[in-house]
Amino acid sequence: MTSTARNLDLPALNGSNPLGFLAALGTLVTLDALGERNARLAWRRESRWMPFICGLTDSDSGSVARKIAADLRGASVPHTAEHGREKAQKKVERARKQLKDKAAEIKKRKLRGAAREAAIAAEIAPLRAEVETARTEWLAALRKAIHSPELAIGKHLDCSGTEFREHGQSFLAESSTSDRRSIDLLAAFGCDCAPISDERIAATPFCFITGSGHQYFLDTARQLMKRANEEKVAEALFSPWTYRDEKLAMRWDPIEDRRYALMDRDPTASDNKSRTVWMANLLAYRALSLFSCAPTSRGLRTTGFGEMETANYFTWPLWSTPLSSDCIRSVLQWPGLQVKKPDANETFHRGIAAVFRCRRIQVGNPPLHKINFTPAQAV
Repeated sequence: MTSTARNLDLPALNGSNPLGFLAALGTLVTLDALGERNARLAWRRESRWMPFICGLTDSDSGSVARKIAADLRGASVPHTAEHGREKAQKKVERARKQLKDKAAEIKKRKLRGAAREAAIAAEIAPLRAEVETARTEWLAALRKAIHSPELAIGKHLDCSGTEFREHGQSFLAESSTSDRRSIDLLAAFGCDCAPISDERIAATPFCFITGSGHQYFLDTARQLMKRANEEKVAEALFSPWTYRDEKLAMRWDPIEDRRYALMDRDPTASDNKSRTVWMANLLAYRALSLFSCAPTSRGLRTTGFGEMETANYFTWPLWSTPLSSDCIRSVLQWPGLQVKKPDANETFHRGIAAVFRCRRIQVGNPPLHKINFTPAQAV
């Protein structure tokens, strides 16, 4: 652990790793929410690009880890509320399975025309209504069992445009100039003006987990919040990553691309489970508030992402002059980053010391596919 007066090094984080970069931003965002309004983040090149934060009123690493852990945990959830959430969630899952099974059964009958429409009206429609009723009850139970307001959306970023707008109105009413966390995260989750369908918003390309392996984006964040503690935060920020935490990853670390060709043994073996750094993932999740989404004529666009030669890339800068979270938001949105080769003169005059880029890839086919980042390259 290395710290100087009012400054704090984060030696565990590597700016050339997308997860390390996002975790550093999430640390600043969290400290800012804790009242450290003068906190600034910058990067120093050593054996790796290491972040450091200056302007802190308290730069003791143990104290910082303790405060961050308490904030990451969010609100306490009563056992009764958690039990109610689990019960309501199982009811939704049962209702959805019944609907899926009935649809498959009707398909096997090979009905046509009026007979098929009659079967759907008589047998499918009531089950759909049961699913909607169960889902409404589950969302109500979920709101009583969440650690952070944005988790009320559900397990995944698959709400309808109407629901998305309702959440936006609610979050906006509860936000203030000093606390915009929920509304900023909602703006980063997707957009109702560029929907995939009438019933589902277009989600941020940061959403790498969509149900494969029974893992979901917001549910993973919820479970990580339950595990936040001072020791885990200190490990993520100040100690070399040992990857001893199983599962619950947002999949933003390139090391989580576990294809056979990239490993020395069977990635599906029982003694070779996927491992990560829990609190690095949760801090990175917090950083999404700096990566807002917006609709365009070409669909959803998200800060940091751009398409080149039909591939989808995430590009990020590292800067040597300490910047606030608001300044960082502006730097991340600079269009000059989203070209094949950023202009060296422009980056220099903007205080950008390095630019890294990695590709967002899909491995396998839905619904059993995986989304990963490739290892980053300097551009």
